[in-house]
Amino acid sequence: MSDNGTIRFLEPAEVQAILEAPSLRSLTGLRNRCIMGIMYEAGLRISEALALKPRDVSLEDKRVEVLRGKGHRARTVYYRSDDLALLLERWKSRRPPGDYLFPVVKGENKGGHLSPWAFRRTFRVYVERAGLDPGAVTPHVLRHTCATELLRRGVTCG
Repeated sequence: MSDNGTIRFLEPAEVQAILEAPSLRSLTGLRNRCIMGIMYEAGLRISEALALKPRDVSLEDKRVEVLRGKGHRARTVYYRSDDLALLLERWKSRRPPGDYLFPVVKGENKGGHLSPWAFRRTFRVYVERAGLDPGAVTPHVLRHTCATELLRRGVTCG
């Protein structure tokens, strides 16, 4: 939420600027671009994205099985773009071995669980690189943006 109590969401150009901030030439940049893309397009919380296992994401039908959601509820969500599907396919073929879809890619914990705290720190750098306010744009704003775009297109829940 913003300071005045309204939900903060991003405009398309702002989303694009953040998504383009990581370099796709590095393994870490590719991973981070995929994390942000799936959070934005499927409306995932940071903890949900980082808990995904490779089998939880189907590239063929752009489906994501969130097995460890808030309140321990499982749900199925979908992402929209072919670009994200291609990036995820590229990531899946290059990711280090490990249990998680988006593991740590360097150092002593390579292949281990990437913490939400570590990703938030990296996300802040991308927000600054995109010329946006890191105090106002958090990873959760990607989820708000997804929901806002769905509402604008007339999608309802329930």
